Amino acid sequence: MSNEVYKFHDYKAYLRQRVGDKSARRGLKSALAQAIHCQPTYVSQVLYSRAHFSPEQAIALNEFLGHSKDEGHYFLLLVQKDRAGTAPLKKYYSEHIQELLDRRLSLTRRFGAQNKLTEEHRTTFYSTWHYLAIHIALTVPELQTKNALVEYFRLPMKKVAAVIEFLMEAGLARQEGDRYLCESNLLRIGSDSPHIGKLHSQWRTQALEALDREEIHNLHYTAVVSLSHADIRALKSRMLEDINQYVNVIRQSKEEDVYAVCIDFFSARK
Repeated sequence: MSNEVYKFHDYKAYLRQRVGDKSARRGLKSALAQAIHCQPTYVSQVLYSRAHFSPEQAIALNEFLGHSKDEGHYFLLLVQKDRAGTAPLKKYYSEHIQELLDRRLSLTRRFGAQNKLTEEHRTTFYSTWHYLAIHIALTVPELQTKNALVEYFRLPMKKVAAVIEFLMEAGLARQEGDRYLCESNLLRIGSDSPHIGKLHSQWRTQALEALDREEIHNLHYTAVVSLSHADIRALKSRMLEDINQYVNVIRQSKEEDVYAVCIDFFSARK
């Protein structure tokens, strides 16, 4: 629930949501007041009038609300912004809040960068879709032979053999008899990487080819919408949270098939 704090630019609105409806309000407000050592009436004055919690009370609220370190920092910035007595000071805290939100919306910062490849290996690995596809396919027991990969991806044996040789040289695969096993399936590059454009374009090309196959388990969704700037930020944050959940499911899932995930959410402005 504490992740909700990032959707708010007003700490009072956030707290009013956390307090809940009238049926739960009295008990939670009393517990909140006890946590920050004040009267419940003062909590009401803060939530519904011009009074403000102190920074010391905000720190106590962080613990009461179960905020993480980053969530607590964001919440404290919201409190300081609303307490600010001058426009320049309010602007100062607002800019820090926006910087924090911008950092949070960066995938690399959100999920961490994981890449064991040298720059030379990265140049080859992201040059075509075959390398990543075969690399991940090696996590599936039924696809750990060259013949199985040739049949699954409809690629020439020469291509499959060359990719596997590269993966072993790069430390991304190893051989056990006639089988090839994936050594590391956690490779991630950030938006500042020179290879990111190729990665996105190659797999979107594969998505276009998948449209022609019309397979029942595939999903393709396209929509063009108009929405507020605040909702743009909220939706991107929600999508990143969903991606994190997808990653957790995938991490625990048994390897039986190879699927690609492509999500696009962008401005249509030219």
